[in-house]
Amino acid sequence: MKTLMKTIMKMKTKKKKGFTLVELMVVIAIIGVLAAVLIPSVSQYLTRAKINAAISDARTVKTSIENALIHHIALNGASKAAFNKVIYLDQEKNKKLKDRSYEVVGAFTNVSWYAYKTKTASKTGSAALDAVICSAMDNSFSEEWKKGKSTNPMKYNTASKNCDLYLKENNTNFGIVVVYNWSGSVRMFQLYRNNILVSFVNGEFIANMSPDAHFVGTGTWDSIYSDAGEGAPVEVCKVSLANGQLNNGKLGGWY
Repeated sequence: MKTLMKTIMKMKTKKKKGFTLVELMVVIAIIGVLAAVLIPSVSQYLTRAKINAAISDARTVKTSIENALIHHIALNGASKAAFNKVIYLDQEKNKKLKDRSYEVVGAFTNVSWYAYKTKTASKTGSAALDAVICSAMDNSFSEEWKKGKSTNPMKYNTASKNCDLYLKENNTNFGIVVVYNWSGSVRMFQLYRNNILVSFVNGEFIANMSPDAHFVGTGTWDSIYSDAGEGAPVEVCKVSLANGQLNNGKLGGWY
């Protein structure tokens, strides 16, 4: 009995002593190793989750807009007034702009959104298709698309004059550019929200989380890929959207 009591007392005494310094150092070392392994993985996972969510949202908006345009144009036709922008399909500098290969398209930006929300847009021409796009946007998400200001995001096309600056200077929570053809199919699409620029070009979505992310402006569309750190298909290297719109067959200022 005495032997048993002595054993119990020793165990109690040992329990009161707690961890030794060596044991604590081992535990801390193990935690450090686990943190070094897990934290980068968790960070990469969260980043990928944000990108996937942004692309999914952009796909929803783009699909909603495209379906609405195709349906409207199929039923009502397309006013020539709506198609007053130009995509250049070659970049041969020795050619005059009018001699380059080009495609006539329609385009929509926050300027049209502002006009729609402030009820200052007309009811005909390009404004009719703008209203179709705005309605599709309203039906895409339950969250609010802020009215913002009547400023074309395509002006914000450099690392210093970027998407984030556009949102701050124009009191909005998004920037959007939609370029569509005569059938209503979207040729190029850019949506910036929640600090991620998602672009649709050449049939695929590209996400850019850089703080310097900017709209493409008049740059060739391969820059959408390179700005996001990706390689571009050859076919987009020759394509760019003119900073101009057709007015009686001539290119005038757009932004």
